Amino acid sequence: MMKMLKDKIFGKGGGCGCCGSQIVGSRQIDVGGRKAGIVGLDETFQEYLKRGDKPEDLTGDELLRDLKKLNFIAEGAEEVYKKAFLREYERFFEARKR
Repeated sequence: MMKMLKDKIFGKGGGCGCCGSQIVGSRQIDVGGRKAGIVGLDETFQEYLKRGDKPEDLTGDELLRDLKKLNFIAEGAEEVYKKAFLREYERFFEARKR
């Protein structure tokens, strides 16, 4: 999954990525009462959805692991980010169930 996201950011085949590469989204979410910009959030959520992962099946560890590869998350802030990622995935999941 992370290779796919990196390919979207940097392009495939080792090129510069400036021609024909796809763009990975970035959006702000509430993390412990503050806004934080997260890269690749919706793309990561889409992969989890494709696999059939339900919010209640996740602990947040897997979301943190995958999103930490594209985003800086300060040491000691992991639990707050996990809660935020789980909350956002639940919203994402529910919006697509309808």
